[in-house]
Amino acid sequence: MATNDDKPDAGRAGGPARSKSRSNDRPFDMWLHKQLHAMYDEIASEPLPDDLLNLIDKDAANSKGDAPGKPPKK
Repeated sequence: MATNDDKPDAGRAGGPARSKSRSNDRPFDMWLHKQLHAMYDEIASEPLPDDLLNLIDKDAANSKGDAPGKPPKK
């Protein structure tokens, strides 16, 4: 996959998890990858809202008491 060289590494959400450019990538795939990162990297690197984090924590706390293999309580 191609990387977006227009942005500094510090602003990238994925960091080292992204693969480097491969010689077998088609030009359209490389262009699309670069354009999508140019549009969405800044948004993807924003912190999650507190309300969403609270919901995740609440769900995690509720699911700890569930036995494996059983559906979560609602």
